[in-house]
Order: sequence, then structure tokens, then C-alpha cells
Amino acid sequence: MSREFTTLPPLYYRDHFREMIGFLTSVYGAMLGTEERAFITRFDALDEWAQCLYIRMSNRKKAVFSPRDLAYQEIGDLWGGLDQLRAHGFIREIDVRDYRACLDDRPKPDLIDLARGHQLEVKSGWSKPKLVGFLYEHLPYERFSSGFLHSDHFVPEHKETLGFLLYLYFGKLSDNMTSFALRDLGVVSVKARDSYQARFETLEEARAGYFYTRQLRALKDGADFRALAETLDDWPMPLAEPAIGLRDTLLHQIGLAFEKQRDAASALAVYARSGAFESHERSVRLLYNIGAAEEAKVRLEAMLESPAHDEEYIFASDFYARKFGQQRIGVYTQLLRSAETIEVDELYRGDAEFAAMQVYARQGWTAHHTENGLWPVLFGLVFWEELFGSGAGFASEFDQRPQSLKDKIFHTRFADEIAEKLARVQSGTALKMLRETIRQRQGEHNGLFDWFDGLEALVTSFLTAAPSEAVAVLLQKMAEDFHALRDGFPDLVLIRDGQVRFVEIKGEGDQIRRHQLARLNLLRNIGFEADICRVTYRTDPDQVYVVVDVETTGGRPPNDRVTEIGAVKVRKGEIIGEWSSLINPEKRIPHFITQLTGISNDMVRDAPKFADIADDFADFIEGAIFVAHNATFDHGFIASEFRRIERRFRHPKLCTCAAMRKHYPGQASYGLANLCRTFDIELVNHHRALADARAAAALLNLVNEKRLEMYLPNAKNRKNITVD
Repeated sequence: MSREFTTLPPLYYRDHFREMIGFLTSVYGAMLGTEERAFITRFDALDEWAQCLYIRMSNRKKAVFSPRDLAYQEIGDLWGGLDQLRAHGFIREIDVRDYRACLDDRPKPDLIDLARGHQLEVKSGWSKPKLVGFLYEHLPYERFSSGFLHSDHFVPEHKETLGFLLYLYFGKLSDNMTSFALRDLGVVSVKARDSYQARFETLEEARAGYFYTRQLRALKDGADFRALAETLDDWPMPLAEPAIGLRDTLLHQIGLAFEKQRDAASALAVYARSGAFESHERSVRLLYNIGAAEEAKVRLEAMLESPAHDEEYIFASDFYARKFGQQRIGVYTQLLRSAETIEVDELYRGDAEFAAMQVYARQGWTAHHTENGLWPVLFGLVFWEELFGSGAGFASEFDQRPQSLKDKIFHTRFADEIAEKLARVQSGTALKMLRETIRQRQGEHNGLFDWFDGLEALVTSFLTAAPSEAVAVLLQKMAEDFHALRDGFPDLVLIRDGQVRFVEIKGEGDQIRRHQLARLNLLRNIGFEADICRVTYRTDPDQVYVVVDVETTGGRPPNDRVTEIGAVKVRKGEIIGEWSSLINPEKRIPHFITQLTGISNDMVRDAPKFADIADDFADFIEGAIFVAHNATFDHGFIASEFRRIERRFRHPKLCTCAAMRKHYPGQASYGLANLCRTFDIELVNHHRALADARAAAALLNLVNEKRLEMYLPNAKNRKNITVD
């Protein structure tokens, strides 16, 4: 059955442009400036072909166009449209202002030909930017432009005005309207609403936001930061929180650029104008580094006396203690050194969180790797109506979050509703409300969190065990400044017997970051148990392994399927359990596979399907390291089978083939049968799953002997070693 694809109408881009203009006129109305209103009026006066041509040019990155660049099949009157655009001031002929753009538009071979045609020596190995710079400097515009007809080259006008209109609509810099096409094609999910609110309260606020956003983009693209700093006094006054934040960020980036040039005085002058904590931090560090320790000390003491937030206090206390309090190590190092430490098998290296979850599970905790996922879920479910309901206040259908959340006025706009719902949270009676929201809104796209299997169970168990007053306090803080609390939360939440713990996991070489420490302090201060746990690695003699072998209908999942699984559980070199089953692959087994394995279609006809044995197999392997000979093959097939039933299969792996190559080099062959012959391991019924798994388990014991020698060189009797 062929898939039906959505087809856009020929002039879809014109429809989208007019939709945007109509939206802005409706929502912003009289707030639009003179330039914007004039642009809209003059654009409406164009015929459809002229409109299409202008939109086509606006949606492309080219700066200079010729008629051949605009030979679009759907445009009925190219020349008439161009005449209209000239008459109404939407395009102009090129002049010296466009010289560099003309060079940028040309392909590199043309630039080389251009230079050599004017007797300029260039090298074909030069990069295009170098060629452009060389020509711009050494070839006058008059000589360059003498080779073509000026009227055949033109530049679209009003890019500044159009860019501002797009900024009003999307709330960010946008070069085109691709989002509309993606919406119509079903690629981007949007939710149409009965009404929308303006993104900005005043035209001045909008222009300030546009200015700072553009300058940040220009700085990122390599603009001259010194020239930008010289115009600082002429920058527009930011009138609202978003623009203030953008201005502070721009100032901070300019300050960093001055620091890189070792211009400390200019950097400090720019930082002084920024309200960003990051700028205050850099000022203190820079003052200390240039020898102004007393001034740095005064600033630190001011931060400690009246910190803007937790992160500022953490920085100030740490820096003050190390530089002025004779403390040799910082608070971050102290925390890591004093943290709980757990040792896990080195096969977990690279997945410290998963390893810690296994350890905590053995201690009776239910461990969830939530990191920054739990609190947005709770926040979204508790305040769903205020965030996404009819009165939420979205600035366009493409916005994922209400404007009040971005402007940090959510807590004042919905103060009564928030107070009522937090009272229910604090009294421990909010769970019914959240479950009802889950049932009604399950799967609805939102800008706060993704739905996942087990979400309701996690919310239920967490709210049942967590201190309700602490939950309410944190949700209130998120309502006041959601953006500030969007990340940094501990990796794991542990739940057991009415207890809740948050744990930040750090593997070898990991560092605790300031915002992570701030979240730990926040959680502790409001009543949660929140800790750091260090994970270290060694070969664990008590580690449980499950050695697996699968037989299949072929070599490529997901097209091929599993026909048999054999698994043996190993601990301290002893087999402590076995599991095996034939499996109905729901497809025919090729004859050559039957010849190899001995497993026929008749044998699996009445066997259980994988879905029927999945739980039993998952229980058998729970908490163990997955081992197989050529582990990628066996693990890949089992993971594929679990994906078919929409489940995840995740275990650390050990490949006995690769491990034998590492620890027992020089063998003629590392196939299972050959290794069994070499090391006198019994192998009967080769290519039947359980027999092969038993043989691979014997190889595992050989491998672990070597691994234990590496990690425990002085151990005499390794079977008696225990890991606390």
C-alpha cells in the first residue's frame, strides 16, 4: 500500500506570506510602526506575480539577483512582475554597496577566472573567503561592474522591515517561512487557538529585542566587536525582561571578546554595564588576575551579603574561601571527595547512571533516571489549563510555550489559580487532578515535556512518597522563573518505603557544575534529601553475568527474526541458572538455516512468540551484564525483538570473542568452536542456543581470570572477595 504525501499548491509561499501579514495586522494593529504599515500597504498593491517574486527572493540567502535566478515555473509574468517591483521600490539596481555580496554570490571557479581576467595573481588553492577578500581589496568595483548590464542585476529592498515583521511573528530571527510549509506538510505539529496575544507590549520593546538579537547573531558570525562596543551609548533602551536579558548577554559576549584580546580595561568597562551574573563573575576573576585583589574581595563580599541567586552565592563563597580564606580546594572538589562512592564492574564504564541504578535497585530503591524530566512534567500537569488553555496567551501557533512563561509574569497573571492548585499539592490531594489531566491530555504535544511510558506511574509514586510542602515550594519557584529552573536537576530520583532521594551521579573524571550544585542546595533547603554519588570502576568478582546465544532466520534484524534463545546466569565462575526457549519467528526458516542449526519450521510452529516470553527473559537477565560470543549480533537481535513490542532492551555488554582476542592473543581462530577445542571446553549441539551459551560461559570464566588479575593483582582467593 503506497503512502499518500501532502502536496502544497503552486503558490503556497504567497499564501503563507499573506497569512503572516494578516496575522500581524490583526494582532498588533496600531502598534506597527510607520515603516511596517507602509510596507504592508505597498505589498498589497502588487499583483500576485510581483508578490511571488519578492517572496521568492526574500526566502533565499542570495543578496543579488538576475532574471535567470527567478525563472520559477509557477510565476506567470516574470518581466511584468519585475517592472512592478521596480516601480514600487521593492528592488533596485546594484551599486557599490553590493560589491562584496556580488562576489560572495559567485562560485569559486568564477572568482578565479574573474581575477585572472583582470591580470590579478591568485592561487586555485585559496579558500573562497580569501578570494573574495582579495578581489574586494584589489579589484575596483567600477572595473568589476563594467562587464555586465546593471539593469539585469538587482537587490531586494526592505529586508530590514521584513526581518522585523518575521521577528514579531516568530519571536526570533528568521530568514524564511519554511515553518509554514512544514506545518502544512504535517512535519511540524501546531495547535491553532481562538485568539493570540502580541509578543511585545510596545513597538519600542519589540525594536529593542530585534536589535539585540541581530547584534548577537552578527557577533557570532564574526562582526567587529570593537566597532559594536563603540556604539554602546546609542543602543536602544531595553524596556522589558527579555530585552534586558539579551542586552546583558550581548555585553557579556563583547566583554569576553575583549578578554581574549587581553584588553582587561575594556572588558571590565563592558562587564560593568551588564546585569548578568556571568559578567559579575568574570569581573571578579579578572580583577583578581590583574592584581586588584582588594576590589575583587569587596565585590565578593557584596555578592555574599546580597546574592542575586543560588549560583552567585555558590561562586562567591567558593572563590572567597579559596582566594581569601586559605582554603586550598574548592567547594566542588570538597563535595566530590565527601560524596558517597559505589564501585561497579568496569563494563559499566561510560554509563555511570545506569550502573548506579542497578546498585540502588539491589538496595531496594526504585530508581528513575529523570534528570531534568521530572519537574517539567509535574509543572505542566499541575498548571495545564493555565499553560495551554484558552487564556494561556500564545503569540503564534508555532510557539510551544505561553508568552507569560517567557516574560516571567506567569505567577502574577495566574496568581489565584496557582495558589489554589499549590494548596492542593501541599495538602497531598493533587494526585487525582494530575491523573485526570493525564487521561485527558495523554500524548498532546506541548513545549514543556515529552510523554513517555510509565509517566503516570512515576508521578503517582513520587507524589505519594515526596514531602508535599517541598513539592509545592519548588513548583512555585518554577512559576516565578521557569527558564532559570529548566535544568541542572540530579540524575536519579530514588523511591522506597515512603522515602524520596535525589542523587547526582558522577563517574570518573566528571565534575560537579555550579547550576547542578545550586539545584542540590535548592532541593535540600526545601526539604528533600539530595546527594552526590561517585561511581568508580573495577572488575567486580561478585558481578552477575547472563551469557546469551540466539539462533535466527538470517543475519539482519529486523527483517530476520529470533528462533531460539539460550541463556546461562554466571556468578563467581559458577552457573547459577539457565533459561532457554524455542521461539516462533512468524516467518519461514530458510532451508540452509535449518541445516546449520537443526531448527526447522515444524519445531517452532507451536513455540511461543517473542512477545509471550519477553517478560520471563527480561526477568532472568535483570541486573546482569549481557555476554555473548560476537555480542553485537546477539544483543542486536534481542533489542530488535523488544523494539517490535515497543520496549527498550538495555544492558552493558561483554563480547567473549573480542575479550579473548585481548586477553589470549595469538590464537589461529576466535570462532566459538575453535576456541572450545583450543581450551578444552565441551561443546555439543553446536549452533543450538543453550549449548553455545554454556560454552561461551566457559570462555567468560577464562576472560574474567585475566580481568581480575589486572584489577586485583595481589588477590589469592578471588572467590572470597566481596564488594561492599
